[in-house]
Amino acid sequence: MVSPQRRIEILDALRRGTVPRRGLEAFAVGMERLQTTIDEELKQVASGGSVFKAVRGEYGCGKTFLARWLQDRAQRQGFVRAEVQISETETPLHRLETVYRRLIERLSSAEGDEGVFRTVIDGWFYALEEDVLADGGAAASTPAALLER
Repeated sequence: MVSPQRRIEILDALRRGTVPRRGLEAFAVGMERLQTTIDEELKQVASGGSVFKAVRGEYGCGKTFLARWLQDRAQRQGFVRAEVQISETETPLHRLETVYRRLIERLSSAEGDEGVFRTVIDGWFYALEEDVLADGGAAASTPAALLER
């Protein structure tokens, strides 16, 4: 069921002629044939693999809709996401450092918060610390020993 707030967000975006940021599952049709493949690829990535997709098409053919639908599916499976529009002036593709910076700035969590890069890094360090403590026990009880391990 779609909440009243989500309905308003969706309708407002559609009135502006834009793709809603969230809630695409409420009106996405014809995506069933992609779901199985996309979900398998997301499982592959979750287990350490990688997948690359390039989407090309004419203006208005649904590229942004597809990208946001994919982002939504990934986010529901625990991934973070980022969306960057490539443009000649603001984010030129040949300036990879700019593209990377924009991606990091726009990382968002399942709650929709942008700028979660620090949270992701903190989570990785926490998981590393837990692994070291589980393996090292008392040997990693001091900060210096923990860092060394």
